[in-house]
Amino acid sequence: METIAVYGKGGIGKSVVATSLSAHFAMSGKRVLHVGCDPKHDSALRLLETSTNIRTVMEILRDDPESASSADILTRGRYGIDCCEAGGPAPGVGCGGRGVARMIETMDEMQLLQSGRYDVALFDVLGDVVCGGFAAPLRDGFAKKVIIVVSEEPMAIFAANNIARAIEIYRNNGVCLAGLVVNLRSKEAETEPLRRFAARINTTVLAVVERDLRIMAAERQQRTIVEYAPESPAAQAFRVLGAALEAIHPEQMPLPTPMSDEELFEFLRANGG
Repeated sequence: METIAVYGKGGIGKSVVATSLSAHFAMSGKRVLHVGCDPKHDSALRLLETSTNIRTVMEILRDDPESASSADILTRGRYGIDCCEAGGPAPGVGCGGRGVARMIETMDEMQLLQSGRYDVALFDVLGDVVCGGFAAPLRDGFAKKVIIVVSEEPMAIFAANNIARAIEIYRNNGVCLAGLVVNLRSKEAETEPLRRFAARINTTVLAVVERDLRIMAAERQQRTIVEYAPESPAAQAFRVLGAALEAIHPEQMPLPTPMSDEELFEFLRANGG
C-alpha cells in the first residue's frame, strides 16, 4: 500500500497537488483514501460533488466519541475516493495540531490503513511542521513517502528545509523524502535554483507544475486539473509525479541533509533569494 504525505508552506498548493494525485490514482483504478489534515477541512472539496457536506473527525468525536465508526468519518467522493477531514477547533481556540493527532489516533484504532481496503492513502498536511500534531503522519509512521511542495519563493524553500529536518528526525519510522514538487508562481520563474536546492538537501525534483489558470478554473468547479483539463501540461505533470512515486522504495531512498538556518540564508543569497 502506498502512503504519501504532502507537506509545504501554507498556501503553496499542497491541496492542489494532493487532490490531483488522489484523482489520478483513482482514475487509474486504485482504491484511494484522501485525508485532509487541516482545521479548515477544505482539502477534499475538489473530490466531492458540490452538494456533499463532509463532517470532520473532530465534529464526529465531539458528538459521539464512543460509537464513531469508519463509516462516520468517511465521505465517498468521485471515482470511489474515500475522503476524511480532521477538522479542529474554531479559529483562535485550541490547537489545530491536536485535531490532526486525534484523527490519526482514531484511524489507527479503526485499523483503516491496515484493513486492506485501500491501495493508496494521501495525507494533505497543513503548513510546515511547526508542531508535533502536524507531524503526526510522520511520527506515527502512517506516511512512508513525503513530498514537499515548493515554489521559487524564498519562504517556500525555507519551509521545505524545515520539513526535511522533521523527516530526518522521524527516519526510524520508515519515512523517506521522496522528493520535491515545484509549483511555480510565475511563468518567468527559473527552476534551476530549486534543482540546486534539491541536490543540496540530498533529494530530487519529481515534477514541475507550471502556472496555469485552468487550475484555478477547475477549483471553481470543485474539480482537479486532471479531470478538468486532462491534456494540459499540469495534468501531465501529475501523471508523471504519480508514476515516479509508485516507483520509489522508501528503504532505498537517501536521508535528507537539511541545512542550518545560516547555511540556508547563504544559499538563498547565492541563488538570488
